Amino acid sequence: MIAKVFLLGLLVASSCASPLTSTINYAEAFEMMVEAFKKMAPNGCASDGIPVLDPLTNEFSTFNYTRGETSIVGNASNIRISGLSNVIVLNAEYDPSTHHVNFDILFPEIQILGSTIMEGVFNVLGFSIPTKQNTLLNERLEQLRIVLEYTFAQSLIYPNGLRIDDVKQHFYIGEVRIDNWDTLWSISGNNFYDRMSSDMIAFLAKQIQPSMDKLTAEYIVAPLNDMLSAINMTQLTTFYVDTAKSWSSENCNASA
Repeated sequence: MIAKVFLLGLLVASSCASPLTSTINYAEAFEMMVEAFKKMAPNGCASDGIPVLDPLTNEFSTFNYTRGETSIVGNASNIRISGLSNVIVLNAEYDPSTHHVNFDILFPEIQILGSTIMEGVFNVLGFSIPTKQNTLLNERLEQLRIVLEYTFAQSLIYPNGLRIDDVKQHFYIGEVRIDNWDTLWSISGNNFYDRMSSDMIAFLAKQIQPSMDKLTAEYIVAPLNDMLSAINMTQLTTFYVDTAKSWSSENCNASA
């Protein structure tokens, strides 16, 4: 969703983006924008109408999820996600001759705080497990690493546009730390559930890796390619540079 919103802004901005004053590699432009994001995120950017992004907050939302034998309803309140502005670009490469891109990105720690109330049934390995929870959240993902590579190709819609092709994406989590507290459970019940949840998330993160290329292509790349079809490489790179300049300007110092 973030990527889609970002590229929608790109489509609007590219028509009036200023020409590059010097040759800047696509990967260098991406790193410039990430560094500017790290400075902008804690305060937002008033001139661009961007709210505070670190921490991300959500006062209240409801959910109703049903898939197969799993059915959960509930709500989440006072959600606070912090650590996004500590992102580190370990590697960023773009080969202008092959148009191949490599990114290696690390989030040292992402913390999730808040509370949730839910009730329903989970289906795990064919077993239906009823649940009723009233939980204070305190969760951390440590050393979240995202490794991504892809190639820019010619758009199948417009000859001068771009298309992302041959995508390979994987993510790795060094450690999952869950220290939640459910007011409906005992101390031993909370301790057991926290340990089980930490191990289960780490396990599922590894199990999903073989499917990441397919999931990324289906749910992220396909809609992005529709938008990239109207953008050429110069416009995309220029947009990154102009965005980095905007986010680094004095107009972004005040809270949005």
